[in-house]
Amino acid sequence: MTMPCPRLLAVAVVAALGLAGATLTVLDMGGPLAGPLTLLFLLTGPGLATWPLLPRLTPPARVIVSGSVSFVVAMTVAQVMLSLDLWSVRGGVAAVMAVCGAIAVTDVVLTRRAALTAEPDEARPGEEDWLFEA
Repeated sequence: MTMPCPRLLAVAVVAALGLAGATLTVLDMGGPLAGPLTLLFLLTGPGLATWPLLPRLTPPARVIVSGSVSFVVAMTVAQVMLSLDLWSVRGGVAAVMAVCGAIAVTDVVLTRRAALTAEPDEARPGEEDWLFEA
């Protein structure tokens, strides 16, 4: 059995902690860590969901685009909810979670489509990414 690379493990831990905080907020089971973990999710969740959709960009460009997506998703959700007079913390976090889920489903659909149409070795270009290397 091989050990996962430390970067991948760190990304998984950040994603799990952020998702746990967002879930606590949506379920209104707040505690002392719910706020900071929810903020972690809002800052990283959409970017982590977007990362696999950008395999042809260089890693620094992927960081910039993914970080920008996180900011844009959070600000757009907040602006739309405020404009429609529907703002609530729980609703905002749930909406960002829904957007992240939609982005993740898009990645799965595109990956499956690419795997069906490409040669087995070309199913996922850029898999030797620096994020997954040891």
